[in-house]
Amino acid sequence: MFQEFHQQKFLDPEVPNWKLDRQSTGNSPTLESFPSPVDILNTTEWNEYSVKLSKALCSFLLPPNEIRYCPGSTVTKISLPISLAYWEQCARWIIKILSTVFPCIKACASETELPNHIRILSNILQHYMLSTFKKVLISAPVLLKSFREEGLWDLIFSEKIFYFGSSLECIHQIVGETETQTDHFTDAAESTGYKSNLPDVNILQSEAISFLEFAATLNENTNNLPECSALLSALEHCTNGPGLVVTILKSFHVILKLATEQTLVSFKSLDVLTRVLKVACLQAQELRKAHPSDDFRGNGSQSNNVQMDSLDERIKNALTCVELAFNLFKEYVTISDLGRMIILHNANCIGCLFDLFQEENLRKHVLEQVLALYRLPPSSAQDHTAKLQLCSKYLETFTRAKEHEKNFAEMSIDLLVTLREIILIDRAYYQNLFRNGECFLHIVSLLNGTFDEAVGEQLVLNVLQTLTSLLAENDESKAAFRMLVGVGYQTLQSLLLDFCKWLPSRKLLDALLGMLVDGTFEINEKTTIKNEDVIILFLNVLQKYFASTLWACGLTAIAQRVHYK
Repeated sequence: MFQEFHQQKFLDPEVPNWKLDRQSTGNSPTLESFPSPVDILNTTEWNEYSVKLSKALCSFLLPPNEIRYCPGSTVTKISLPISLAYWEQCARWIIKILSTVFPCIKACASETELPNHIRILSNILQHYMLSTFKKVLISAPVLLKSFREEGLWDLIFSEKIFYFGSSLECIHQIVGETETQTDHFTDAAESTGYKSNLPDVNILQSEAISFLEFAATLNENTNNLPECSALLSALEHCTNGPGLVVTILKSFHVILKLATEQTLVSFKSLDVLTRVLKVACLQAQELRKAHPSDDFRGNGSQSNNVQMDSLDERIKNALTCVELAFNLFKEYVTISDLGRMIILHNANCIGCLFDLFQEENLRKHVLEQVLALYRLPPSSAQDHTAKLQLCSKYLETFTRAKEHEKNFAEMSIDLLVTLREIILIDRAYYQNLFRNGECFLHIVSLLNGTFDEAVGEQLVLNVLQTLTSLLAENDESKAAFRMLVGVGYQTLQSLLLDFCKWLPSRKLLDALLGMLVDGTFEINEKTTIKNEDVIILFLNVLQKYFASTLWACGLTAIAQRVHYK
């Protein structure tokens, strides 16, 4: 076909490039006399040839009038009936051809760059084939099985095609179509529901994802695990490109929405949520590393502004990645009746969930999801073990926050508040569970540090309130805590006295009184001392920090309103 194309050009008297050769040789050209296409054709001619070659290959699957580039939303069934057996054999044959051609094209590359003429041919061929395969699939969904068996997804989502990609400049060069159709190439991403302005997403990648999404949501597709697997592999391969991760995550949202039942099964089999959250955690790590510093603010020069704009775009996309991944998690556990229970038994997924707790914009939402897991009633020994592991992971988050975060006091307060909510779900059960997870050591150690007055006081109050919730009406927990901090809570007393270098407020007194009575101390009501160890703690703190008048009032309150149980 290439030689025929050259002969037509040679015989065309309007082509001046051949005049010198014809005059100098005086002989008619032979097939062997034709030089390299790079030497013969200019860019326009090479584009024309590439389009004709692509159409010729597609003509084995579609009638000539059906072969055109179509944006995703405009693809329709073909009008002429075609034998299904013929279609299947041709589709298998063409996939085999492409599986041979594209590795050869990849071999021409230097790292990620192709010679210009090879790049043009590759991109045009890819766009035509994706459009043709989609038209075939919408006309005969049963051929999806053949596509899978021939490894079409492995071919498309490989370094030969998907990770090489095409440029917008190349798409503008495509000829042989009408001007309107050529313009459609530049809008391909928008036509398929994806934004083409993402810096690391090209049109070809958007088309490939759209095609896979279409196959995964076909009504006739009762098992979309192969499609979800291919998309998930692409996601894990593209973690260094937040724009592409955003596009893939959006596709997962669409697939889950349009093909819910089969997608839930695929998600469970592939452990999609864990793997998606891992990608989100990687994006969050890169986000913290790439956060603009003073060095990136520059001095107002154009180069610095360009660098800053690029960095801001990547940060924005990374934030979107994290949010989309977490929203996919929420959709899954909301739609699936067993979704939360599956998550509860998935230690890796829970680990990723707590990793995302470090992101300030997600912290509240992560704690909501964790609280929902605690609300699940344990119905077996396996459920109990999973709950214990969840408690251990929860308590480890205190340590991680203290070791790695500058604002760990605020994070710890959020964790303490949620911990008290967890205790309210089933007090005795969760008191014992957290005690077995050594919660007291984690919580008391929060007081080892230096803080400003406002944050420090809030942390102390929340620590005391949380200890009260964990100890209330539970003799085993009180005994375990006494063993850790000593009779009269001597260790806790030392930490409080060292920690409270400023003058404590009345709120601290109220918190200690609440701890004394296993709940809320009401000044106008008779109440009972239920935790004798707190008496010494209360009196020592009262004596050290409060004025003599308040000291007397405190003793009077105890004498008049409190009696032993």
